[in-house]
Amino acid sequence: MKALKTALKVVGVLVGLIAVLVLAIIGARAYNGHKYPIVNSMSDSRDKAQYPTDDHIVSIEGEHLNGFHFIPEQRLHPGTVIVYGGSEGSPAYWQAKTIADQGYEVLALYFWGQPNQAPALSQVPLDQFDEVVSWVETTIEQPRPITVIGSSKGAEYTALLAAHGYPVDNLVNYTPGDHSYPGLSPKNSQELPSFTNRGESVPYASLRKADGSRIGKMLWDMIIGRPPQYRPVYQQAAERADDSSRIDLSDFRGHALFFAGDKDAMWQGDIAAQNLSAQNERFEAFIYPDAGHVFLESEDQLPSGWEIMLGGTADACVAAYHASNEVLFSRLGEWHGTL
Repeated sequence: MKALKTALKVVGVLVGLIAVLVLAIIGARAYNGHKYPIVNSMSDSRDKAQYPTDDHIVSIEGEHLNGFHFIPEQRLHPGTVIVYGGSEGSPAYWQAKTIADQGYEVLALYFWGQPNQAPALSQVPLDQFDEVVSWVETTIEQPRPITVIGSSKGAEYTALLAAHGYPVDNLVNYTPGDHSYPGLSPKNSQELPSFTNRGESVPYASLRKADGSRIGKMLWDMIIGRPPQYRPVYQQAAERADDSSRIDLSDFRGHALFFAGDKDAMWQGDIAAQNLSAQNERFEAFIYPDAGHVFLESEDQLPSGWEIMLGGTADACVAAYHASNEVLFSRLGEWHGTL
């Protein structure tokens, strides 16, 4: 009887400690959610209805195709520019508009997260790009060359398109990865590939190969709602990965641009840009000092907490935005020519 009472006391203490921990986590999440709204703001960009359309910006959909067709008021260049966002799930709408304003025909596309696409950034088929190319070639006058632009996970996606021989003439990556990484599905405890190709999984660098301390720090920040810094985990995963997970662009015959900031806190985009550009003499890398994972048109573009999660200073991210645009439009002019 005495042993039972002792056991019950121990259980009671444990239940109390768990309750205190749960309440502490709830409190921390509430506090951090208010202090760092960046954590909960990223999914807003997937809402297609928030983006305005008119005679020159037309919503388009197909079997898997989904996004916007930007038709410049005065088309100055042949070919098509296709832009993709990143893990936030956006179609890079405003980047597409900036490019279309320079006289390019542009598609701003989702590659996951819409009703006719993979519901999460996991096992996304590269071959859905076949439909995009078919749409371009049957809809746009003088559709080639095709330049594909991607940012972050969109950079991973577009680099894999080029690496696997899809009809990409030129490639532009912002904060790229030189490996493929696991998918980002909150409903799956199992680690799954981000992408598949013709029904086969694209090999990836497992995040589980990183040290437990790095993973634990990242997970704890996620649990309490504090902006996590993913770079330590991604960097070590890449260092310990099998070569099959590397993105090999050695057979890509087009031109490529890689932009990154050297203070990227999301992942090692600067290292990846250097590694990718070294694969071919037609590739160029531009690494901007003190810039982070995203380049900003203005200093107030992102909610509080972005510096922790994405890295860099506001001034440097704005400078990188303008400097990279200058390079981008110079190269697009060379690649596409004029009408």
